[in-house]
Amino acid sequence: MDSFSFQIPTQIHVGIGKLQELQNVKLPGKKPIIVTSGKSIKKYGYLDQLMNILSDLQVEFVVFESVVQNPTKRNVEEIVEVFRKNQCDFVIGFGGGSSIDAAKAAAAMLVNEGDLWDYVQIGTGKKKSFAHDPIPLIAIPTTAGTGTEGNATAVITNEATGEKVGIGCCFPRISLVDPALTVNISPIYTAFQGFDALFHCMEAYIAKKAIPISNPLALDGLRIIFNHLSIAVNHGEEVDARAHMAWGATLGGMVICLSSCTTAHNIEHSLSGINPEVVHGAGLIIISGAFHRFGAKQIPEKYAAMGDAIGVTTPHQTVQEKAQAFLDAFEQLKSDCGVGKLCLRDYGFVESDFDEIIEKSHVIAGGAFSRDLYAISDVDLKTILLESY
Repeated sequence: MDSFSFQIPTQIHVGIGKLQELQNVKLPGKKPIIVTSGKSIKKYGYLDQLMNILSDLQVEFVVFESVVQNPTKRNVEEIVEVFRKNQCDFVIGFGGGSSIDAAKAAAAMLVNEGDLWDYVQIGTGKKKSFAHDPIPLIAIPTTAGTGTEGNATAVITNEATGEKVGIGCCFPRISLVDPALTVNISPIYTAFQGFDALFHCMEAYIAKKAIPISNPLALDGLRIIFNHLSIAVNHGEEVDARAHMAWGATLGGMVICLSSCTTAHNIEHSLSGINPEVVHGAGLIIISGAFHRFGAKQIPEKYAAMGDAIGVTTPHQTVQEKAQAFLDAFEQLKSDCGVGKLCLRDYGFVESDFDEIIEKSHVIAGGAFSRDLYAISDVDLKTILLESY
C-alpha cells in the first residue's frame, strides 16, 4: 500500500439546532466580524438568531453583508478593512460557500502581508506560502453544497484577470452544521448546491489523489446524497432529507481535502470566471454528463464501484454494465431534480468561447491536468464542451 498523510483539524458539530450550541462553544476571541451575503439569512431570521445568541453572550460584533455570489479579491479586501477598522479579533463565516470562502481568505490575509494573489499557486499568482496562521474562524453554513466547512480551501475570483481559483488558506477552527438553516432554500438552489456536494464525492473517489481514508467517505457521501437529494429538492420541508444532505455536503468538503477534485472543477471555474452569473453547481451539472461519460470509458471500474455504492448494480453485471448503470442513475437523478436539460447556451456561451474556456481551465489547473487517472486532451475538452452545449 502507498504511504499517505492527511489532516483535518476542524472541530465539526452536525445536527438540528447546532446553531444554538454557539452558546456553549469557547469562542476564539472577544469581537467577531460576521461575514455573510445578508439576503436569505436576513429574510428567514437566521442572522437575527445568530446576533441574538451573541448578544445574550454579551459579545460585541460587526456584520459585513456584501459578499457576492462568486466572491472576489476585492470582496476579501473589504472584509479585511472592516475587520481592522472595528478592531475585531475573530471571524464568523455565516451563509453559503461564498460567504465562508470570503471569510476564510480574509482570515488569512489579516495576518499575512501583501496581496491575496501573492499566495495563489497558479496563473498570475506569485506562488508564495502563507507565513502566519489565519485569524480564528467559525464556519456556519446555511446551504448544503460546497462543504467548505470541512476543508481549508477558499474559491475566490480575481475580477481583474477573470481567474477563479481555489486557495488553501484557512481551516475553520469550529464548524456548526445545522440542517435547520437549509430548509428554506428554493428547489433549484437545493439542486445546484446538492449536486456540487455530489460531484465533490464523485470526483474525490475518481481522482488520482484518492487515499484509503478518502474512498469510503466519498462513497458514503455519494450514497447519502443519491438517496436524499431529490427528496430535499421536491419536498424541502422534509427535515430528515435536509439533515442527510447537510452531512453529505460536509463529507464532500472533507473528502476533497483528503483527496482532490478533478478537471471537471477546473472547467467549471473557467466557466464562472468568464461569466460570474454561472452558479457553481449549475456549471458543474452542465458539463457533468459529457465529462463522466468520457471518464467511465477510461476507468469503468471506478464508476462500477460508485454504482455498487448506490445500489443500482447486480452481481452478474460486467464492469462496463455496472458503470453504465451508474451513469443512467446519475442522469435520472438530474432529471428528478429538474436540472437534466441545463446547457451552456442557457448562460449565453457560444462555440467560439470554447478556446477561452479551455485556456482558462489549463491556467486553473496550474498548466496541467494532473488530478485525473487518465489523460484529457484539448480535443477531449472541446468534445465535452460541445456535448454540453
